[in-house]
Amino acid sequence: MAKRKTRSAGKNDARPYLAKAEEFLSTMEQALREKKWDSAGLQAVHSVISASDALLAFYGGVRSAEPDHRQVAGLLQDTLGKEATPAIRNVSRVIAKKNVVEYEKRRLTEKEAKAMAEHTRRFFKWAAEMLP
Repeated sequence: MAKRKTRSAGKNDARPYLAKAEEFLSTMEQALREKKWDSAGLQAVHSVISASDALLAFYGGVRSAEPDHRQVAGLLQDTLGKEATPAIRNVSRVIAKKNVVEYEKRRLTEKEAKAMAEHTRRFFKWAAEMLP
């Protein structure tokens, strides 16, 4: 298990993080309806990060403090094990586009935004099912 930067979190923190993830997911859906691809992509990123923090808080007693958000996939894998691999792939695919969405001058395409949205929906659904 690689050493990753984390902050302490408790099981009671899981629901607020999941609520944030759901709010970001809702805003992502609204942005998609309005054809605001960059906004939809950014909301997708925030949704998977918050849903990840919910799972990490509940199952690991931590949340990610890594400056590189790509590390959250490894932290989830370390915490939840191999059975989480298919869901974690969704996180990785969304986070992989974070740099394009936030820092590059290139605009996110409709196809990219819709793919990010689908991965976000899948991960959120799985995360919500994993929490009591």
